[in-house]
Amino acid sequence: MRRVLDREKDLTDEIIRRKIREAIDDPGSDIDADTVFERLERRHAERMKAEDGGA
Repeated sequence: MRRVLDREKDLTDEIIRRKIREAIDDPGSDIDADTVFERLERRHAERMKAEDGGA
């Protein structure tokens, strides 16, 4: 079972590395850090609200 979990983690790590590389290589315009954090905070608040409603 340990091998399966290790392979799954390796695969997940590789997918994350690829996505990061794609983002770094993307010539598109950058997003302001304040905008990113606002979006993250809003998404987090929405998830927390959804979790509280489902409990």
